[in-house]
Amino acid sequence: MRSSGDSSEGHPRSSGSRPGTPARRTRWQTLADWPRRHDRLMPWLLLVGVFLCGLSLFPRHRESRPTLYRLGTVQPKAVIADFDFPINKDAAVLESEQQEAMRAVPPVLVYQDSVRTEALSALERLQRTIIDLRGNRTPDEAVGEDRGVALSQGVYLALLTGDPSSIFSQARGILRSHFERGIASEELERRLGQMQRASLVSGAVDWVGPTDRFFGPERIRREFAGRMDESPEALAVAELVERFAWPNIVYDDAATVARKRLAHEAVDPSIGMVLKGEKIVGAHERITPEVLLKLQSHEFWRQRREATEGMRPQLGIYAGRFLLLCLLLIGLVLYMRAYRGEIVGHLEDLTLLATSLAVFLLLGGLTLNVLHLSAYLIPVAGFAVMIALLYDERLALVATGFLTTIIGMVTGLGLTFVLVVGFGAVAAILSVHQLRDRRQLYRLLLYVPLVHIGTLVIMGMLGSVPFEQMLTDALYLVANPFIAAGFALFAVPLSETLFGKCTNLTLLELLDLNRPLLRRLMLEAPGTYHHSLMVGTLAEAGAQAIGANPLMARVQGYYHDIGKLRKPEYFIENIMAGRKNPHDKLAPTMSRLILESHVRDGLQLAAESKLPRAVRDSIAQHHGTGVMTYFYHKARQMGTQVPETEYRYPGPRPRSREVAIVLLADQVDAASRSLHEPTPSRLQGLVKQLVEKSALEGELDESFLTLKDMAAMRGAFVPILTALFHGRISYPTLEQKSAKLSSGVGHEPAAKAEG
Repeated sequence: MRSSGDSSEGHPRSSGSRPGTPARRTRWQTLADWPRRHDRLMPWLLLVGVFLCGLSLFPRHRESRPTLYRLGTVQPKAVIADFDFPINKDAAVLESEQQEAMRAVPPVLVYQDSVRTEALSALERLQRTIIDLRGNRTPDEAVGEDRGVALSQGVYLALLTGDPSSIFSQARGILRSHFERGIASEELERRLGQMQRASLVSGAVDWVGPTDRFFGPERIRREFAGRMDESPEALAVAELVERFAWPNIVYDDAATVARKRLAHEAVDPSIGMVLKGEKIVGAHERITPEVLLKLQSHEFWRQRREATEGMRPQLGIYAGRFLLLCLLLIGLVLYMRAYRGEIVGHLEDLTLLATSLAVFLLLGGLTLNVLHLSAYLIPVAGFAVMIALLYDERLALVATGFLTTIIGMVTGLGLTFVLVVGFGAVAAILSVHQLRDRRQLYRLLLYVPLVHIGTLVIMGMLGSVPFEQMLTDALYLVANPFIAAGFALFAVPLSETLFGKCTNLTLLELLDLNRPLLRRLMLEAPGTYHHSLMVGTLAEAGAQAIGANPLMARVQGYYHDIGKLRKPEYFIENIMAGRKNPHDKLAPTMSRLILESHVRDGLQLAAESKLPRAVRDSIAQHHGTGVMTYFYHKARQMGTQVPETEYRYPGPRPRSREVAIVLLADQVDAASRSLHEPTPSRLQGLVKQLVEKSALEGELDESFLTLKDMAAMRGAFVPILTALFHGRISYPTLEQKSAKLSSGVGHEPAAKAEG
């Protein structure tokens, strides 16, 4: 894929590079040249990029906001259950029941049987020690080492002087009874004193009963204080029981919390069921407390269903949207390949179109899925204006139609959005048709809202849309053109700069005859200046006849020969009367180089003046690969056997309709000046001959001109040429002078035709 004019621009080598040494390329230059080196891959990458941007339009799954109902209000519409759901209890009632259920859960106590065994074993060791002491034997163990048990002197005295067997037997019996029922620590005893019931877990047995079953230090002291006398044996028994009543039940906090949680969850949150299809509340009925519970439950379970099952029903819809996006993009690609090959074949134009489409698809996704604004705020009209100004109205209509359909159908906005926004985009394109002034952009601020609102009203009447909804949408549609105009005013100049495009607004600025290049042409090469004005006039008429851009053709005609500023005296139209043609003293090869150089010089001047790419294309292509006929025949007459290819312009051939028109206008203007008697019939024959010659030589093959276009251009050229060579009143003195000078024309018209 070649960019227009790339093969013939002939830019001079950078002054910093030495002959024979390749210039060093920066990373930016290498990156910028990557698309050209992969020109076959780039269209596919652009298509993938547009497709990925189109995915941003897919609606994101969002839970719908619940409908709020108020007690005592009148419901305007009937509410019918579309699924089975339970009626939720009032939140305060449910919370109270759950708290009550948790309070009813008894604390979980764990029975530790090993503690009883250890305590009784310790008591047995103490008894053996006392027996050893009474028999004057050295005890095997020290007294009171088990868990820090310390007995008073009175207990030891009673055990040593009294009947220890009876004392230990009574203490052992009481301890076994207490261990059987459960002994709690002092702290746990206080906690159990505030509870009615408790759960005791012993192995696989889970006992639940009143808390007065359990003993603790305080209860043991109270019981002995109330039923025992003050004898030493009784006091010894009481103290032994108190010292060896080790806690064998503990509070299980984790198990208690788990049971409370189960009790909390076991509370039934519903008070009944509503079946699918059942009426919850009728139209114009008052909302009672019972009905309010049903309505709130309906909204609650609907939100729950959307959160858990909302994506599954959407999978088929997303697949359909995916395929629809693919089909629409394929349709756009097929249209571009079939009818706009000049854009597909030009990488910069294709990149600009794809980038614009991708940006507006992203804007649509941003508006709908990120900002959650109305779809009528998407500035589709701005896209239409951009394409109309940067390309043409035909492409703007097609591209905008595809963009509107993609947004409307992929997002599910429907036919109403497509028609309302689509007709508004058409109005925007028509409002900038043949734009000649930037102020004309403001016409869309008037036309587009009128079309938007008119279409909206019609669609609303067909669909019985509520007036309030139509009014809201109308406000968005009134704001839309302002957003579109602002976007277009910002994006169009930026696109011109980045992609080398040229809009009618820029062309109007280039038509100013006081611009530096045109003024230099008028002063330094007046013949070329007048020739360029004539070529511009002919090209404008030809472009208007075939539906091309007449403003573009006129500007290209004005600037196509600016390269002659470097050597104006070597072109016949600039040679003043009475002076000799400098080519008479030059070899044909040198003349060929001079003629060929005016293309390269023109491209260099255009680059220095930062002329748009379209104007540079006309400079590079306005001769195509045509033969410099006069100098080629002159070389042949001198006996030099040279191939015709050496006397051809380097090209490329015209690659747009406007440049092809400039090529024909250039030839027609030059050749018509060599006619001795330019009558209308002879001018018509000359124009037909030149157009057919260019077509047969293949110079117009890449310009997308049709035979019908060529016929229309011939009809547009002839009236202008006829007006240029109109008849004049004959004055005798002038005729005599004309006869004397008629023999001095020589070969100048032929040389003029070459330049």
